[in-house]
Amino acid sequence: MKKKAAALMLSAGLLPALCGGAAAAVSAAMADSAAEKLSAKYPQDADRARKGVSQTAARWTPADGSEQEFEAFCLSNFYVGEDLDRLFQRFDSKMEKIKGHNTALEIDLHREVEVDTGALLPADTLFAAYSPSVNVVDDMFTTKLAFVALLNFPLTSLEQKLSDGPSWSRKDWAQTRLAEKFEFRVPASEGQRISAAGADASAYINDYNIFMDRVVDASGKSPFRPGLSLISHWGLRDELIAMYSKPAENLPRQEIIYSIMERIIAQEIPLQVINSSAAYWNPASNTVDGKPAQAEPDTRYAKWLAMFSAIKDADQYYSSLPSHMARTFNRDMQISEEQGEKLLLDLLNAPEGKLAAKAIQKRLGRKLRPFDIWYDGFRARPMLSNEELDAMIGKTYPSVAVFQTSLPGILSQFGFSQDKAWFLSSRIQVDPGRGGGHAYSAEMRGEKAHLRARFPEGKLDAQNFSVAMHELGHTVEQTFSLYNMDYSMLNGVPNSALSEAFAFIFEGKTYDILGVKPDGQDLHALDMFWNAREIAGVALVDLYSWRWLYENPQATPAELKQAVTGIASDVWKKYYAPVLGVKDSQVFAIYSHLVMYSLYLPNYPVGYLAAAQIQEYMKGREFGPEMERMCSTGNVTPSLWMRKAVGEDISAQPLIRAAASALKNLK
Repeated sequence: MKKKAAALMLSAGLLPALCGGAAAAVSAAMADSAAEKLSAKYPQDADRARKGVSQTAARWTPADGSEQEFEAFCLSNFYVGEDLDRLFQRFDSKMEKIKGHNTALEIDLHREVEVDTGALLPADTLFAAYSPSVNVVDDMFTTKLAFVALLNFPLTSLEQKLSDGPSWSRKDWAQTRLAEKFEFRVPASEGQRISAAGADASAYINDYNIFMDRVVDASGKSPFRPGLSLISHWGLRDELIAMYSKPAENLPRQEIIYSIMERIIAQEIPLQVINSSAAYWNPASNTVDGKPAQAEPDTRYAKWLAMFSAIKDADQYYSSLPSHMARTFNRDMQISEEQGEKLLLDLLNAPEGKLAAKAIQKRLGRKLRPFDIWYDGFRARPMLSNEELDAMIGKTYPSVAVFQTSLPGILSQFGFSQDKAWFLSSRIQVDPGRGGGHAYSAEMRGEKAHLRARFPEGKLDAQNFSVAMHELGHTVEQTFSLYNMDYSMLNGVPNSALSEAFAFIFEGKTYDILGVKPDGQDLHALDMFWNAREIAGVALVDLYSWRWLYENPQATPAELKQAVTGIASDVWKKYYAPVLGVKDSQVFAIYSHLVMYSLYLPNYPVGYLAAAQIQEYMKGREFGPEMERMCSTGNVTPSLWMRKAVGEDISAQPLIRAAASALKNLK
């Protein structure tokens, strides 16, 4: 469940979003000459001229022209006064169109791989691998539009944004966002290779289904309901979570699902049971129709390595952000790697973790198991069985079309006015997802955000309705932060974690939207804390695995598997064994994000932290108008966004305090 941006060179994400890199072809003397001539002609803009010439010279290559042509370009394309304002307006308008049309095209190219349109053709993966937008930045350098932007608008470091950004005007922010789109000059071929690796990993994950009615126990019978097909890892995890409705009765089923996860992580899962119902599989003995079977080769880790290889080969073009970790944190999340890791560790080291685990053990009446990291019994449940809930939701939302037409009513329950609910729902397209659920931003006014969730047998069930609510949170944020922007360069929230914050808030209202009466004490803050604590461990595995890859760039799939499982085990032993009392587990290596989303996972725990702060602020306030106000801030730094939204920077402490308070009130 992820906020997705199309694989565009102009968007922050897995692909090189900002271009630069080849050897410069302008001498310091020529750059100084051009800067001096501009400073003499425009003395009031002398500092801006020097900075612009420096930015342009650093990215000018022999293919762009001679030194003399460079100087002539600078003297002819430096703008001041009203002309500078008009230039910025041109870029602000046209860049939205370029990005928006390319996003719409890429959504269509990815459609068959990501939307349940039937069986895939081999060509569908090739269509998804093709990314026409990777040429955009190359083309803009070739036409010299990129140089016009760099000559006239400033590049700023994250440190500058953090220190000076609070005093900037909206236009200042928009102009620096424009310039940074051309900070790095990465060849289109590198972007295309990353796009292809991502499409291949997505196709692999999106078709990684386990037919649970063909999974058997020692008796040779399946304990799972007929027709149940679960995608790894999302479906397996969510089915396991749903079983806490009757924990004693469902414990054997939970053990089987955990065993399946272990087989997938170790790549011991028989190849013939992946996305197939042709045979019966006993995960405990790992036999198929009672016989040993060929295991899946280390495909999971080979796909991950292919992503790493493509991304690392582009490192040479990012002089100031020379690793995927640096780009993920400093550019995409807009926090330092050290700060990001500290937020995770602050959460994991909080003593409330042990107290929550003790409460869970008491409630379950047994020693904790590794999969109890997904315990959700702090959340009040409806007084319906899972089967009754599935039937009710399926009757209410029997098709994609019905769910689509229900959006205005759902949004009104979140506190949006009738007009605002219509405005939002008319700009959100619901698609039946093939994978675990995600959301695409429109990126251009006039296009729609795409909400994707699974519709088993054409209708929603309890598990996927919760996913749909999560993705609805993303698409509402995306719509507000597109349509409410004064400058298109500020479209979006500062990072995916803040979009995840709203997605978690929407997901937490699932039962309220359904109108079912909860049974028991609702300890929402404690539920959020336990969920955040779980995903923080996975995020550490993601981060530490990427660090290991950079230290071992020639690793084989088998070596990566050994490293990742070892890292998962180490994280467990340090932060989870003392809490749950289980000495070891590699369960954090099950997440599909590790394979296909390349260091996206830290956004989730940080999103939980932000969600707790937003919910605390929302108490006594109208949710709809407040969410719209927050989303209208746009793409500044997360620190500034949070201060404008709730009055304080992102921190683990509000969620920890809320959990502590909930523990005191625990019955």
